[in-house]
Amino acid sequence: MGLLKGTIGIYEGNCMPGPGVPPCEPRPIVTTVFITRLNEKFDWDLLVDSVRSNTDGTYSIKLREGDYSLFLRDGNSFACDFIQCPETCYCQPFKIIDDSTTVIDANLDHANW
Repeated sequence: MGLLKGTIGIYEGNCMPGPGVPPCEPRPIVTTVFITRLNEKFDWDLLVDSVRSNTDGTYSIKLREGDYSLFLRDGNSFACDFIQCPETCYCQPFKIIDDSTTVIDANLDHANW
């Protein structure tokens, strides 16, 4: 088994960068983190496990060695970051290695850019 951990946040409000304007920072949120087998979209049939983030946005979950995708609950939908596009698009792919820790920080984006 390996450990997956990280912090979940949300960007909100006006995050348009400009002179003298500090970068927009995500605030920690409580949401559900869903782990599926490696995939390009959320599919309940591929669900491996899920965990709820804490009030400080942190989460951790033990998983068997393998390749996975990470999704976040965003209201009634599921959000993810696409990686490796356009060749092969997977939602937030990651690998778990036995006796190792994998860190994935992810954010929901509800900001105006």
